[in-house]
Amino acid sequence: MAVLFGDTSGSLTGRQHGAAQTLVGSDPTNTLFGDAGVDLLGRAIGGNDTLLTSGSGSLFGDAGGNISHHARGGSDTLSAQLPASAIIPGETFSLDMYGDAGGNISDWAIAGNDMFNLELPLAFTPGARVNAYGDAGEILSGQSKGGDDNFGVTAGGHQTITVYGDAGGNLINCAVGGNDTFVGHIGPDGSFVFYGDAGGGLLGHTRGGNDSFTASGSEYNNYLYGDAGGDMAGHAAGGNDSFAVSGINPFNFVFGDAGANMSASAAGGNDRFDDSSDATLADRNVFSGDAGGNLSGSAHGGDDTFNKTGLGGSTFYGDAAGDMSGRANGGNDTFQASGTQNQNLFYGDAGGNMGDQAVGGDDSYLGGNVFSQLINQAYGDASTMSGRALGGNDTLVGGNDPYPRAADSYETILVGDAQSMSDYARGGNDKLVSGTGNDNIWGDAQMMLGFAQGGNDTFVFDFDNGHDKVEDFGQGLSNRGADHIDVSALGIEDFSDLSISPFDPVTHESTVTFSPGNDVVVLSEQTLRPEDFIFAPSQYDLLT
Repeated sequence: MAVLFGDTSGSLTGRQHGAAQTLVGSDPTNTLFGDAGVDLLGRAIGGNDTLLTSGSGSLFGDAGGNISHHARGGSDTLSAQLPASAIIPGETFSLDMYGDAGGNISDWAIAGNDMFNLELPLAFTPGARVNAYGDAGEILSGQSKGGDDNFGVTAGGHQTITVYGDAGGNLINCAVGGNDTFVGHIGPDGSFVFYGDAGGGLLGHTRGGNDSFTASGSEYNNYLYGDAGGDMAGHAAGGNDSFAVSGINPFNFVFGDAGANMSASAAGGNDRFDDSSDATLADRNVFSGDAGGNLSGSAHGGDDTFNKTGLGGSTFYGDAAGDMSGRANGGNDTFQASGTQNQNLFYGDAGGNMGDQAVGGDDSYLGGNVFSQLINQAYGDASTMSGRALGGNDTLVGGNDPYPRAADSYETILVGDAQSMSDYARGGNDKLVSGTGNDNIWGDAQMMLGFAQGGNDTFVFDFDNGHDKVEDFGQGLSNRGADHIDVSALGIEDFSDLSISPFDPVTHESTVTFSPGNDVVVLSEQTLRPEDFIFAPSQYDLLT
């Protein structure tokens, strides 16, 4: 076992500077310290070191312990080039890489901008685990700052690579994470676990960096946390993070900011997930725009985007996979699918309940291409709404299918607010746009309870809309709001140009036929009237 120290086995203190060292560990197990075996203290500065191992063990870019006071880490390069012989089948292989400190970074200390290069055998090697910490193995505290670190990884099957952009533990006080970048490729059944800033929580007045993650592979797993693996609380703010994945049938579980809850006055960043992978399943391709748990207190979600261009299904929770309560606010989130045969599940704000005085954002859903055997579901705000929750003004666009099903069978369910609304919850003024597939459309909620009030929604139709149904058309006579049917894209200028079947007083249904094979059944409170429609401007109006 090789143990090498670049400058000292003790600590660098005062104004001591570490030299730029190159340390090479060629034993089966190596422990390399770029500068100090213990701490960097005072105004000590670590050197720009190069550490290379071909075995297991630990690499410390600057200090094996802590970096504190006004000390600064160097901009180090940590590399692992592991031959197949380094990993023995059936035995656990472990390598830990620390860009700056194995312990904490505190006070006014600043981490360096480190580079990590990791090359593992491409063969199947169960039990191989590598942990890379961009700055600190434990906590960033005080007014310390993480560096802008870069991680490049090539790994094989059944291997697990865990990356902490800044800290393995929490960011507390006024610590700031760096802008970290990860690019990796991994083999079948391998896993990437990425924490953009902290493996624990972001607390106090901490700020996450603007981190970037890009991965490719086949049959692999991604567990990605833009800022914190745990909670965000206090006045913590997430960074504007981006995630991009490609390949065949990965399992993607992505959390834009926090893997757990966001509370108090925590704020999510504006995060983006670009998924071009194929053959994904909706329950295994999940993006929570801000929190994997709940949003509470005065927490605010960011404006997040999920762009799905590959084949398969997706689930998107715009802000929280759980509940929103207190005075939490959802961001203005966007889901867009453009692949083939999508099966999507969308909640613009919360996958659970929006209660108390929570407010939904103005979210958008674009359903892409749908398949006749798959059902897509989009809810503008939440699964349920209660208390005095307020839905956002959402835009939901149904999917396209050149060969839609027969009438009374649907490929997309569009719901402006929630499955159910109760108490004094209020729906937003939503826009629901029919695609070329068959759409089952609800402006407010599939079930209205208590004193819940729907919004003033607009149902939009174009050519080749298929066979659609509007389930809750409000005409200002109840708690459904005053809704409108927009036929302007069809060039219809007047009520007399519409083909409407007689109103059925028992079912409250009538059918508006636009062309053969293209119609919408409307469940309304009374007979449809001219004021229920938005028409195209007449030629006379255009001339005058």
